[in-house]
Amino acid sequence: MRVFKACLLVIKRRMVMFATYFFIFISLSILLSQFSSEDHTGGFEESRPTFTVINRDKETPYTEKMMDFLKAHGTWVPLKDDKEALQDARFNDAVSYILIIPEGFQDALQSEKPVKLLENMTQDSASGYQMSSYVDQYWEYIRTWEKIEGKPDREKTADEVLKLLSSSVKVEKRQYLKTQPVSQGYGAQYQVAPYIILVICVLCITSIFLSFQRPDIRMRNLCGPLKPFTRLWQMGLGCACVGIVFWILLTLAGFVIYYDSVKNMDIRITALILLNSFIMLLFAMAVSVLASLFVKDSNTQNAAANILALGLSFLGGAFVPTSIMGESVLKFAKCLPVYWYEECLSKISGLTGFGMENLLPVWKCMGILLGFTAAVFCVTLAVNKHRSGAEESFGSNKTEIEW
Repeated sequence: MRVFKACLLVIKRRMVMFATYFFIFISLSILLSQFSSEDHTGGFEESRPTFTVINRDKETPYTEKMMDFLKAHGTWVPLKDDKEALQDARFNDAVSYILIIPEGFQDALQSEKPVKLLENMTQDSASGYQMSSYVDQYWEYIRTWEKIEGKPDREKTADEVLKLLSSSVKVEKRQYLKTQPVSQGYGAQYQVAPYIILVICVLCITSIFLSFQRPDIRMRNLCGPLKPFTRLWQMGLGCACVGIVFWILLTLAGFVIYYDSVKNMDIRITALILLNSFIMLLFAMAVSVLASLFVKDSNTQNAAANILALGLSFLGGAFVPTSIMGESVLKFAKCLPVYWYEECLSKISGLTGFGMENLLPVWKCMGILLGFTAAVFCVTLAVNKHRSGAEESFGSNKTEIEW
């Protein structure tokens, strides 16, 4: 097992660099845990937008009850009926919604040409539209009631409308899993995990292959008693051991940092997340072996590691959620393996059962990721066979082992 021991020696000499990457990732995970879902509640709480009502019409039970209704769903900010004051309030975001009731509005409710309400709201927020919806509902009920009753008692009509608007539906909240779902902190760690997995695997595996690519070492190995298959098998074993050890460290770090969340999770969900990350590790190792066929020195090695890791991670949705990507970018992202890793992680986090219909999307994403791994492995074999007899394979290379 001399080749295997040589692989471990190469990794040992690069241990400081690998540890630096790993601890940076762990520090990032700790920061993510501070902004995780521990601070948010799972209940529903109605937002209360700020609003102002300027009544240029007469005061009636309609307007009084409307104010009571709006105050029950928002925060009233009293302002003067002054153009400059209203503009300042909107400019400084003192109010999200301004309603102006023009003169003659209530008397024209049943006319063919009703007077329109004047509204000013925040365009890039739902707060203004929320209050506008409340106003529209209230006056639509008033108009409908007046059309039915003719000239009803306004006090009674306004009370009936408030009863209709105050009606609510009972909502029952159910949890289908007996355990807690995936916490945002634990999920965030595995969301960005493809980056560190790709970086470490590319750096480790290319370092091992670089050590055996110097021309004199290659020629010595070719004329030595060790068979090429045995040599490659030991190199593959060394790469696999390094990758698996790193994956175990990454898994243990997640358990330690998010222990309170993980202990309450369903063990089947945890197992699926770990299986998904392990398949990602297999892909990263396959890509690293392919990259090692083109890496000639340490500069090229670092460039390959960062370009592959950052490119695949950013475009695949590890750092940027796929929900905010454009259609063209999303179409391209679906051609990348990291996208299917993130899609699988999302499916696992949203599981409400473990039947075949629930797990089928998860197995589909994992199968696609395994397909990418197999495809990269086949390309690696083809490229290696093509380059094995080429003269450029004996070019100048730097090595980690000095003989």
